[in-house]
Order: sequence, then C-alpha cells, then structure tokens
Amino acid sequence: MNLKNTFKREDVTGIFKRAYKIYRESEFNEEMSELMRVHPNAYNDLMTIGPARWSRAYSPVRRYFMTTSNIAECINSCLRHARQFPVTVLIEYICDMMQKWFHDRRTFADSLHIQLTPWATKYLTERNEESNFYTVRPIDWNEFKVKDGAKDRLVNLLDRTCTCREFEIDLLPCAHALATLRACKRPFIDFCSHYYKKSSLVGAYAGVIRPVSHMSDWEIPDEISSLVVHPPEWMSQAGRPCKVRKKLKGEFRSRKGKTCSICKQAGHNR
Repeated sequence: MNLKNTFKREDVTGIFKRAYKIYRESEFNEEMSELMRVHPNAYNDLMTIGPARWSRAYSPVRRYFMTTSNIAECINSCLRHARQFPVTVLIEYICDMMQKWFHDRRTFADSLHIQLTPWATKYLTERNEESNFYTVRPIDWNEFKVKDGAKDRLVNLLDRTCTCREFEIDLLPCAHALATLRACKRPFIDFCSHYYKKSSLVGAYAGVIRPVSHMSDWEIPDEISSLVVHPPEWMSQAGRPCKVRKKLKGEFRSRKGKTCSICKQAGHNR
C-alpha cells in the first residue's frame, strides 16, 4: 500500500507483487531489472530498504506463511472498542475473548479427519493437479529429474530440496516433489513439516485460559497489600479524546479514499 500510494502506478505494484513472491534469485533479479526500466525511483527505494526485508528469495530466515506480527494487528482490531473500558473490564474482556477463541479452534482442530491442516491440504491439492503433467526421470535413489514443460528441475528427497526452491522454503512438497513421490510410491505426508500437521494445530490451542476469580478470593501477601500506589499525574487535553488512529503521511484520509473525477481511479484526485 505504501508503494501504491507513493508512486500511484499499477505496473509498479504489479512488478513488486510478482517479485516478492518469487522463490528463485535469478527470477527475482529479472523482475527487478524490469522495475528498474519502468520506474527507477521505485527500484531505488526498494533496494534501499533491502530485498532481505521484503522478498522471499533473499529472506535470511523462514518467516513467510508462518506466525508473523499479523497477530498483533488482529488483536488490536478486536480490542478497538474495548480499549475505552477501565483496565479491569478490559482484562476480563480479553480473557473471555481468548477463552472463546481457544475453545472454538481446539474443537475445530479435534474434528478434522485429515492429517494436514485445511490450508495445507488445499495447497497440496492444487500442486498435485499441476504435477500430473510432469515427467520424472530417476538419477539415483534420492535424486530425480523432473521435466516441467521447457524447464528441468532437480529434486532431492534426502535433503528435501528442489531447484525451484519451493520445497525447502515452504516446508511442503512442491509440484515437482509430488510428481517424484507419486512415481516412487512414497507417502507425501512424510515430507511435510510438522507445522502443517493436525497435531501441531491441536497443540497450538491445547492450553486453557483460566478465568480470574473474585477479588475476595485473592491471596495477597502483606508486603504487597501494604503498598500504596497512586496514579501518575496526568492533565487531560482540551477537546474530545481521539478514538481513531491518526493516518500517517501517504495513507488514505477516508475509508473510500481519493478518487479522480477524470479517470475514475482511486489514490489521487483530478
């Protein structure tokens, strides 16, 4: 969104979306060369940030499609109205919300009759349909050559790698690996990471969120109860408190955003 709001060009955002999803460094460099030709300023800004921070091909750690900071944004969105409550009420609200989340997701995970999570199952199904047109040629017991149209890929089942780099980055068999496993008559589930298995999903919500008992049942030590804590000195500002986050520079100021009356495109005015 920052790139789209700054440069306001669909071709720039299109090249960027293709570049950050690419697995191979050579293909990434081709897309960035195209961006350099189309818009040098956008290319310089992205390279200044560093491809290791936003691209899949140059990422030094396995961070995408796993647990990321998006959970913080999710919780902030769920608590946007509850933040107006007193602290004690807010804590009770968070406790009730977590109890419901854990119960619903734990029940859903226990009811699954598949070995992988629904997302991983759908993902592998799409890859398996794609692999039906591949030709597999064995090199030795672990290495196989897979004919992918005009391209040749090398799959190593021992190292769980493929020259397309999807196998080692996603920790799931790529389409070339699925074609190889089908030719070898080996179960694909053995080559999937435990992150995508049902047992990991169940274990993620195995914890129990206990409710907070009434204050009359609390056991507070004397050295704690004798402490007197006063609220910090605070002076309220004039006017009504702001309940909506202030937009940063480059963000849309309204929910609908700016719309040009000439070209009817969003992101700018006439």
